[in-house]
Amino acid sequence: MRITGIKLDAVDVNGQHHWVFVHVRTDDGVDGLGELNPSAPRQAVLAALREIEHEVVGKDPRRIEQLTAQLKPRPEDRPAVHALCAFEQGLWDILGKSLDVPVHDLLGGRCRDSIPVYANVTRAALEGTPDDFVHQASGAVSDGHTAVKIAPFDGRFGDGNTLIDHGLECVHAVREAIGPDIDLLLDCYGRFSLDEARRIVDGLRGVELYWLEEPVGERDLEGYRQIRKETGWRIAGGERAMLIEGCWPLFDAEAMDVLMPDVTIAGGIGELKKIASIAESRGQLTAPHGPFGPVAVAAHVQIMASHPGFLILEYAWGQVPWREGLVTPEEQVENGRIDVPGRPGLGLCLDPAVVEENRVDPAAA
Repeated sequence: MRITGIKLDAVDVNGQHHWVFVHVRTDDGVDGLGELNPSAPRQAVLAALREIEHEVVGKDPRRIEQLTAQLKPRPEDRPAVHALCAFEQGLWDILGKSLDVPVHDLLGGRCRDSIPVYANVTRAALEGTPDDFVHQASGAVSDGHTAVKIAPFDGRFGDGNTLIDHGLECVHAVREAIGPDIDLLLDCYGRFSLDEARRIVDGLRGVELYWLEEPVGERDLEGYRQIRKETGWRIAGGERAMLIEGCWPLFDAEAMDVLMPDVTIAGGIGELKKIASIAESRGQLTAPHGPFGPVAVAAHVQIMASHPGFLILEYAWGQVPWREGLVTPEEQVENGRIDVPGRPGLGLCLDPAVVEENRVDPAAA
């Protein structure tokens, strides 16, 4: 089996961003599927993918460790990291399909039959008001989700104290609406100083949170330590860590209870499992960041099925009504969990008709 090329598909998501999918083609007719992180400059990522394609055409896609070691970029080269992660997902999909086994069997077998998820409703809350967050969170709960995340500090309603007051109003409104039996996760986007984070903490007294995410800037590990020490709350972060090298400061700092590496930027499937193992050895849990499309979710599900150190998975709820049908078989979340599939590879493929209905140029930013 030899790689013959790389193809891209992209769909528009509610006019906000795109989901971009990578197909790794082979001469055996077995294609592998991966998903790109959309946050890096698109043209630079596509250029990096073209470089990967130039290097790998004619090579055996089943030699995953060899290929990724040869292609691995510097952690600070975001476009190249994003490109490698999507390509690497496709390699695992090919390997599983070629052996007629799911990816989690290649990673050591399954530890669990389903994966708990939380509904991130932020990108569905287009207005960003307390009422909007309440509406979206309540909708997710009605759909059977047992955990909801909101990120009400995105800056649309001012900055400084105005932003903090608005965000706190959203948190209190959502907690009251969903009741005490639904887990509530709060993302602060890493945009606050330590003093501002303390003000947020003061405003959250009496609000039970599943975790507090990125209360201070991503590099302010001392700030993380202080908030963790002062509150005793579960603190999460690390979603921007590039490759395993980007996670070392997070392992060593003892600043977070939960690391949030992302298969689309942390190095791919193989690297993310290594990260989870190191985190477990340091007494940390892993909960992948992933507010993207169903292919990235499927990749995360395969990894999480194979390792006991994973806590919960992010799921972007409510953005577009056709999400579930974008893949075959349809994506299913029931009672806040996704079943681990037994189908070969990642266990899914794109539905060409749904892709065509929502297609955009992958090169469009």
